[in-house]
Amino acid sequence: MLLIGLLMPYYKVPQRLTGTGPNVSFSSKTTYWTRFYIVPPIDQGTPINLNLLSDKAGRTSVILVPYDPQLQTIVFPPLVNVVFRNDQRGIVVFANATRSGPYMLMITSYNSTYQFSVSSVWSPFYDLRSATTFAILLIPIGLVTIYYDGIVERKEKKFNEALKGLPRQLANMSSL
Repeated sequence: MLLIGLLMPYYKVPQRLTGTGPNVSFSSKTTYWTRFYIVPPIDQGTPINLNLLSDKAGRTSVILVPYDPQLQTIVFPPLVNVVFRNDQRGIVVFANATRSGPYMLMITSYNSTYQFSVSSVWSPFYDLRSATTFAILLIPIGLVTIYYDGIVERKEKKFNEALKGLPRQLANMSSL
């Protein structure tokens, strides 16, 4: 698990993140909705393709920006910052990552629904990095288990050796 958590997130292949939204019911009180999507780390200079199609013209805004997960903030300047014009229903953007790390896609829809896809090269095993923490916690448990198993094995060996001589002792006692 330690090796999986440390090494597998560095294996990167072309990936695609797709989705639809905002999957809420709009009303007079809820006239817009903002959804956030985190794209796993992308290396600087790697091409990113963003496609977004809204069901209504002029009712969507899109921001694709580098994201700092430690500070939980976005890092400016954004890679994409578009507010749809009154006649615009979609965008297709081809750009290169401005910095290495995760990206945040923020889509605000005003009484409209959308579908999107983000394509680039990132690790499909990015979420396995948390296995490292779990593996580190398991190391002491594994060491204690190995130590205890050695003690139990020695006890069983002594017990079996004692039982091997028991039939001879019983035979000697019955002859008396």
